[in-house]
Amino acid sequence: MSDEAIRRLRTSDFYMICGRAEAKFSDFQLVKPDLLEFKISVLGGSTGVGALRMSEIPPLKDLKDVARIGVRHTEEHISFFILHDDSSETLRASFDTEDILWRRGRKESFVEGLDNHLDLACYDLLYVGIATETDSYARLIQKGHTARQQILSDEPQRYPGARVSDEIFLLLFNADPLLVKSWGPEDEMEDEDVLMSYSNERLVKDAEKAFIAILKPPYNKQLYSNYPKGKDGNYGRGYTGYSYSLSDGIVLRTAFGSMKGARETYMTMSNDADFISIKGDSVTLHIAGSDRELDASTPFSGS
Repeated sequence: MSDEAIRRLRTSDFYMICGRAEAKFSDFQLVKPDLLEFKISVLGGSTGVGALRMSEIPPLKDLKDVARIGVRHTEEHISFFILHDDSSETLRASFDTEDILWRRGRKESFVEGLDNHLDLACYDLLYVGIATETDSYARLIQKGHTARQQILSDEPQRYPGARVSDEIFLLLFNADPLLVKSWGPEDEMEDEDVLMSYSNERLVKDAEKAFIAILKPPYNKQLYSNYPKGKDGNYGRGYTGYSYSLSDGIVLRTAFGSMKGARETYMTMSNDADFISIKGDSVTLHIAGSDRELDASTPFSGS
């Protein structure tokens, strides 16, 4: 693992451990000089057709001669090389299936097709956690993580012949808050009201509990049945209401329902994302495009 990858992992606020059968590439075809078409299939599950527009891939965008770009592909990776006159090559970009699905969920311009990407990027949510005394890299990878080891030991194969370790995914997130406050003619504004400061530690702890309380991952022993009440979260901090959503095009699934994320091309929010809403003592999961509001205290079937 590169130093840059480790640095990024260390900066995450909280993490989720998920399960899904492996996804594989197949049926590659260069349909235009700069358009590579392919299929992504989740073993035993859905298949989607997509394409990469080479002229839009950031490391390749400045290259005017498409003929000097070499492509190699396997079931696991697609790689792009610069071909030099002396027959040497320089690797410029490489993608695996999860990378392509993640970028499609973020609506990056060089990934085309894959209209059913949410079917492919649908993961069984197994555990939600935060690293309170260290960081996510140290907690999950550098040191032994009890829930992760239990998952690797207890989870069944999702596809015959697969290794369970290849079907377990670590998703790491950062909290990116949007604060909104309104004042009426009779209200007095103070400096701290305009600055709208917040505690990231308190926010992250509250978000972790919200996801656990509403989705009830099977390997979380503490399900926070009294959420949103608590001393270390947002409860009682003066908010009229607050909510949590996922700014990535993925689906988290448990026996208690599903929650899908979404974002727009130039912003992290989207009306297509489900969201957990908290107002006073009430906690509900709002399903995007539906009038349903699902109470955290009642088991439900998600979309």
